[in-house]
Order: sequence, then C-alpha cells, then structure tokens
Amino acid sequence: MEFLAKNQVTTLTERDLNHKGISDYEGNWPQHFYFEDFPVLRIREVSPFMVAFTHHALTTIVPENIESLGLSDADYLEVQNMRKRAVSFLRRFESPGGNLDAGTYGFWPEDGDLTGDESVLADFLFGVLGGPVLRGSRTPLNLGPYPNRLAIPSDADVTGAVYTAILDDAELDGGPGSAIAFENFFADWRDTGDVPRRLNPDWLQESSGSFFTWLNYQPVEVSPVPNDVDLVVNATVLYALGRYDRLDTEGVDEAIALINSVVEQGIHRSAFDEITNYYPDNIAFEYFVSRAFAEGGVAGLQPALEALADDIEASASINHAGHAYWDRGDPQLNTAFAILVLLNAGRNTALVEQAVDYLVAEQNPLTGGWDESVFFIARVDSGRRINFASASLTTAMALEALCRYQVDTQSN
Repeated sequence: MEFLAKNQVTTLTERDLNHKGISDYEGNWPQHFYFEDFPVLRIREVSPFMVAFTHHALTTIVPENIESLGLSDADYLEVQNMRKRAVSFLRRFESPGGNLDAGTYGFWPEDGDLTGDESVLADFLFGVLGGPVLRGSRTPLNLGPYPNRLAIPSDADVTGAVYTAILDDAELDGGPGSAIAFENFFADWRDTGDVPRRLNPDWLQESSGSFFTWLNYQPVEVSPVPNDVDLVVNATVLYALGRYDRLDTEGVDEAIALINSVVEQGIHRSAFDEITNYYPDNIAFEYFVSRAFAEGGVAGLQPALEALADDIEASASINHAGHAYWDRGDPQLNTAFAILVLLNAGRNTALVEQAVDYLVAEQNPLTGGWDESVFFIARVDSGRRINFASASLTTAMALEALCRYQVDTQSN
C-alpha cells in the first residue's frame, strides 16, 4: 500500500515534453508503453485503464476489513485519498456533452487539435504503425508527433471500467456517482452485421450479437469503421453491467454464451490470440471472467469460470521453497491473477496459500512493491506489438490478491 501511496501522482505535472505541454495528471500511477521489439524507448503513459484497476484493488480495503488486514484508521484515510484522486483522474477522460459519444470514456484524452498538418515525424510514425485508422479523436498525451489519422475513439473496455470505479466511489467514498444510462453505449455497439469486423476467426459466427470494442459514433453519412469482438473486453462490459444491475441489456446473453463456448472448446488454450487483440496470455482473461461472475453477479459465466479455474489449478508450478506460482512472462502478475481467479471460483485451497507465500516472498523489501509487468498490448497493422506495463499495476493486483485471501480466510 505504501508503494502505491508514494508513487501516485499528487499534483498536475507540467513540462514541455510534448505538444500539449502536460506530461501527467494528478491521480495517475506510473505506467509506460513501448514497442516489444524496441523496449529501450519507453513513453510515459497517461491513460485511465490501469488506474481503474488499481482503484478496484484498493476497494478491497473497507472499514469492516481494516482490523483483519492489520491496518490503522490513518491507513484507511490514505487509501480513501488515493481512491478519490484516482476517480478525479478517471473523469478527465469522459467525452464531453455535445459530442456524438458524450458520456463514453476512452483510453487517451480527447485531442481538440486534429486539424493541423501532419509533421515529418508523424508521417514516419504512421509508417511504423501502419494503422488501424479508426477516425477517433483521442491521442496519447506524451507522444507529440503522433499521427492525427491514428487517433482512436472511445471504447467499451475503458467505459466499463471507469463507470464501475464511479459506482465504487459513490458507495465507498461519497462520490456523486453517475445517472448516465451507459448500458446504451454497449447496446449500440454490438456485432449484429451492420458494422464490418476487422478480425473474423472461425469460431466467431456472423452477427454474434456480442459487444464490440470501439464505441465509434460517427455522423450518419460516414461509412462505419471496422470494429472487433474481444472476449476480455466483453468480460469487462459484463462486469460493469452486473455491478449496475443492468444484465437485461441487449448483448449480455450473447456475450455470456460466446465466452462459455470458447472456453468449452478450449480456444483460450489453443488460439489465445484469436480471442483478444489487446491482451497477452497472462491470466487476465481468466481474471476478468472470474470477476464478472463473483463480483458482477453474472451467474451465467459459471461454466467458463469452473473450466478456467481447473486450468489454473492444473498449470501451477512449485518452486524450491514449496511456493506455487504461474509464469506466462510476468510471474508476479500472473500469480496474483491466478489467486484471484481461484478465490472468485470459491477455491481457497492449500494451492492458494502456497501462491500467497510466493507473492509475499517476491515483494521488494526496499520499495514495498512488485515488478513491472505487461498488463495489455496493442497489435498494430504493421505487425508490431506495443506493450503497456506498470509496476503500480502489478503491486495493485498483488495487494488485491493478498487482501482478498486474508479476508476470505478469516471469514471461513
């Protein structure tokens, strides 16, 4: 917890690092992105998605759990302050009134200056990335020469995550909440055959009815931009709708059925890259599904969750100290996700205890945190992969896993 408190941005940082003159916003935690094949060039990221998940981890610390977690009233006040700063940060990414997508949230800030001439550097970067061209209005804050033609629209992943954080803020910290019927955004952007899909794997039937990724509202006269169906994104949407008791939204049944079908067929094991364009195989898919079931009340996901939990249990490794861990590239983050999947599936067993011991042993004694890990990715049209990573995110997920284990164990 101290690591997160020390590393959260507490003041608006203004530096002449980019065309907007701002390098970060209060409430963010350090996060970066970089080309997988060129990791030396790391760009400071300013995006709400990791912050929403870090905020969610902090919601495991509530007054009724303080004693069992060994925390003081002062500790809880610090947690509340972190959460409030985080939600203020998240709200910066709302599309403003008057826009076609007003009320949605996006991965980058709105860019009000997309009409200027492209620079030589922007042209070069466009050549490096290649696309996709989504005709959005959001660009990264700390990449000045970013090509305007690669601006992205709002998306379902961020919108679902932020609205859930807003709900937690209202319930835990006295925030104003939201009266926006955000479920309409997801219902508007379903795979019903009206919008072409960028990716068409064999297991995804035509007009699947599940949720698209991009909330890409455009003027009526503009032809629709190709969209995609991502199962991790669909799990985030289901979680948000469940938390708001809006599981009667169109597309919910189809998304549940699709996730169950893919897991039943084992496609998450044999062709993981086909079920998500934005996540590596790092147990995030399993965690998102388990969270939608356990915290979002999406009971229909139980078949998928049971199969995914079976996979997690069967794939554990044991180190020389007798600790259990999972290693899909970032073992600390992977293990934190695995613990949470098993807890969400009601499997608080000796294996979970061994995994908790692993996380405790892996904590950095000097910083109090855990190592930087890749949470999600971007696959651009040129074939390059961009990694989005953060030590704060790893630390938050480890904290969530350890707190959940402590509370669950003491309550049983």
